[in-house]
Amino acid sequence: MTDDPTNYPPHKPMTRALVWAGVVTAAALPALISVLPQEAKPWNVSVIGAVGLFAAARLSFNRAFLFVALAIVAKDAAVYFALGMDPYPLSWVYFLGYVAVGYAFLRRTDSPLAIAGGALGASLLFFFASNFVSWLEQAAPYGYSLAGLADCYAAGVPFFRGTIIGDLFFSGVLFGAHAALSRAYFPAERVVPVAVTSTGGRS
Repeated sequence: MTDDPTNYPPHKPMTRALVWAGVVTAAALPALISVLPQEAKPWNVSVIGAVGLFAAARLSFNRAFLFVALAIVAKDAAVYFALGMDPYPLSWVYFLGYVAVGYAFLRRTDSPLAIAGGALGASLLFFFASNFVSWLEQAAPYGYSLAGLADCYAAGVPFFRGTIIGDLFFSGVLFGAHAALSRAYFPAERVVPVAVTSTGGRS
C-alpha cells in the first residue's frame, strides 16, 4: 500500500510525540496492571489499537505499521517481565486491522463520532478475528461445530469489554489531544477535511 505524500507533511512533531506517548504507555500499562488485585485487573485493555488507528489516520500506513510493531514489542517485553506471559505472535495480524481502519476511514476527519465508530469497528474486527482463530486452534475444547464457535465467542465477551474500553478511551485521548493541540499550537498539523465538489465527488 502506498501513501499520498501530499496528505502527510514530512515533519509532524506533535503528532509523532503523541504516537510515541502511546508506545511508552503500551510498555507501562502491563506493569501497572500487574500490581492491581486479581479482581481489579482490566483484562484486554490496551493502547495498541488506538496507536494503530491514530498513527494511520494522522501519519501514514507505513509509519503506523512501524509504530504498532514497536508498541507490540514494548508490550510483549513488559508482559513477559511483569506477568511472566509469553507473547502471542498472531496479535501482530490482529492489530493491523486497526491500522487498516484508521488509514481507510479516519485520515480526513476529526469527527468524534467517526473516530468512535472507527474504534468500535476495529474492536469488533479484533474480537471476531481473534476468537475465530482461537476456535480453530481449539484453545479450549469448544468442538468444531457452530455451537462450539458460539461458545468460543461467548467466552471472549468478558475480554471484549476491556478491548472496547481501551480502544475508545485511548483513541479519545490521542485524537482529542491532537485536535486540541493542532488548533492551539500546531496549525500545520490540523486535519484537512475532504472537499466535496458540486457534483458530489471528492477533490
